[in-house]
Amino acid sequence: MASPSTSQAGRPVPRKWVLVVDDNARLRNLWIEVLEEAGYAAVGTDDGLSAAELIRDLFPDLILLDLRMPRASGWDFLENLRENPKWRAIPVLIVSAFLEDGPDPAHDAGLNIVARMTKPVAVADLLAKIHEAVGPGQSRL
Repeated sequence: MASPSTSQAGRPVPRKWVLVVDDNARLRNLWIEVLEEAGYAAVGTDDGLSAAELIRDLFPDLILLDLRMPRASGWDFLENLRENPKWRAIPVLIVSAFLEDGPDPAHDAGLNIVARMTKPVAVADLLAKIHEAVGPGQSRL
């Protein structure tokens, strides 16, 4: 029987990548730590412009996105992301204290927004939404 970190053919299963985009460094680093403990690979950045640069090299399985950030907001980033067919299908989980900023939630499916969560967010709730969106993290052996 294959372990959680290997496929049936015995090949390593790659960890799922989560890009955390939030200008609050303390919260961003906490989420990265929580995600890594849950078996995901995670990297973070502090605004939409940096995220747009980072996504060119990293094709994440999920983007955890704040809305109000300096230089480029979460909505600006999301708009640019959806213009590129290569990145259009990446699911986005919005976590923000300002959910009223931006389009009506009725448009979320078209933007591949899997959920909107209001800060503060319980870690268990955040991980449950991530699990729903991309599946479980890889167990550490």
